[in-house]
Amino acid sequence: MSVLLSAGVQNHAQNDFALKSPIKVWSQNKSKILSFLLDPQSNKDTILRRLKLQVDSIKSSELYYVRNGIINNYALSFEMPINYDVKEIYFTWQSLRQTPAMLFSLRFNVSNSRAMSQPRANITSDGYVPNTLSVFKVEFPCTGKISGEVIVNMQLNISIFSASNLTVLNLVRRKMCLKDKVQQSFLDEGSVQVDTPKVFPTPPNISHAVHKGMSNTLDQPPSKETAMSTHVFYIAVGCACGVILLIALAVAVYYLNTQKNSSRGYNERINDTNSSSQALTKQQSQSFIRPETPMDNSIKGSIRNFSCGPSPIPELCPPEPAEVLNEIAIGRERISLKEVLLEGTFGRIYEGILLSDDQNQFPVDQEIIVKTVTDQAREDQVQLFLSESCMMKSQVNTNIYPVIGSCIGDGLLPYIIYPNTTVGNLKKFLLQCRVSDTGSHCPMSTQQIVFMALQIIKGIQFLHRKRIIHKDIAARNCVIDGDCVIKITDNALARDLFPSEYNCLGDNENRPVKWLAVEAIVERRFSFPSDVWSFAVTVWEMLTLGQIPYSEIDPFEMAGYLREGYRIAQPMNCPDELFTVLSYCWNTNPDDRPKFSQLLICLQDFYTALGRYV
Repeated sequence: MSVLLSAGVQNHAQNDFALKSPIKVWSQNKSKILSFLLDPQSNKDTILRRLKLQVDSIKSSELYYVRNGIINNYALSFEMPINYDVKEIYFTWQSLRQTPAMLFSLRFNVSNSRAMSQPRANITSDGYVPNTLSVFKVEFPCTGKISGEVIVNMQLNISIFSASNLTVLNLVRRKMCLKDKVQQSFLDEGSVQVDTPKVFPTPPNISHAVHKGMSNTLDQPPSKETAMSTHVFYIAVGCACGVILLIALAVAVYYLNTQKNSSRGYNERINDTNSSSQALTKQQSQSFIRPETPMDNSIKGSIRNFSCGPSPIPELCPPEPAEVLNEIAIGRERISLKEVLLEGTFGRIYEGILLSDDQNQFPVDQEIIVKTVTDQAREDQVQLFLSESCMMKSQVNTNIYPVIGSCIGDGLLPYIIYPNTTVGNLKKFLLQCRVSDTGSHCPMSTQQIVFMALQIIKGIQFLHRKRIIHKDIAARNCVIDGDCVIKITDNALARDLFPSEYNCLGDNENRPVKWLAVEAIVERRFSFPSDVWSFAVTVWEMLTLGQIPYSEIDPFEMAGYLREGYRIAQPMNCPDELFTVLSYCWNTNPDDRPKFSQLLICLQDFYTALGRYV
């Protein structure tokens, strides 16, 4: 999508320029125009005059961008479609003032370089706007490699005196290109070849004789020797680029093989620690599928493959979890456990106190949260707990819940220490906000939910800058502090403490199937876009106060439902604008999902708009 650019200029700058473009003139009146061009009795002025008459004769085929000194902003905002058989478009322009000269610069930008090469114009990219009514053409050469629609932005900058007095015209075209159809100028398709000279506008203060001499010179076609030398130059450049590409591919293959061999042992140890947790318990929450939600059912492109579980992008030699946690080791005698906050089959979360130590970084007593396991935990469950705990170690950010200490390696139960929060787990908080049997509840406004979503985005952006993909973004893996500040935590013990939100699909591994993107369920491919999908499901959780998404759908049928375009329904208290943003995050194609930087801007604007009505 192109952006309409405009710049403030003096009034006389706009009143002295005119630009228009005929639509489908060359495709509909090709034979007539060719007959004018091939007429030996017609000079250049006659051709242009007849061409103008042909253009003006088709009123519906012209689009004025600047007319009578007024810029047509409506025309600039219109994305003109170009059919696949239209190879070139002609523009008519003229400077209505003699002095001073009006400078111009012409630039092109295409959205898909594989489908279409850079457009070509038969005028220079920088020069002067002609004083006489002139025509220049722009060619849209399709490559024939793939089929698709290409957005072409043609930026024409008009200035007088200096760059500060600048008018920017963005002309947008949507060109259709077909595979295996390499398009050339339609003149090359006829039996008679016509050399179309390039138009080099000259400043108006140059004499007519000089201008005529230059025109005669430029009208001469390029010599065969010049064309041959140009072809040789491009062939040499192409060969050099091919050699460089082959060398780069060889280096990349060698690097990937080295990385795979060095990390194979670590990945095998991590995979051996995966085990099943408690069976899925039936939920009473209300969730529906939405078949009319518009979604793309095709998965295109390639996405980098990552192993399951929150972790950074693999290193050449990943360290052992115990080695990472020993860097922040704390003496067990300084940890005082209090009451149990959450408890599962083998995992527990305690509230505690970290006693002060004058020789340490904690000079005063500090309230803490301690994650640990019970005596019934197996060795593989303990190793998985430590592996998932070390991922947030030393990650300091306002919206990240970091590990601040550990107590392992002394033959006793491992302790992982976190700072205390004023509220606690976000999932438990959302469940408490529901109306109870006594009628007590803690309502949450849409503006508060959007504010909490902004906190989650900022935390995920911090992790992505550290090259960490979370892979398990959900309300259960967030904590809430004072003033609705959300902190993202790791998923250590989440499978044990929230067993109903994890499912085993016959692979001896419990995964958050109903929070995962379709490519993560089917192919175990995790990327930044897969975190976008999980984030949108988390916002849906907050809007429904902790409901489980797709609660009525069997986990084994999730992949099929998502591929067919079904999505969870819009909550009753969710504005249409917000749900539209969430629907884009659930696009089947990862490349079509918005980035977190875009989501941050969008939700910030939405949050500001909500504040105006409070």
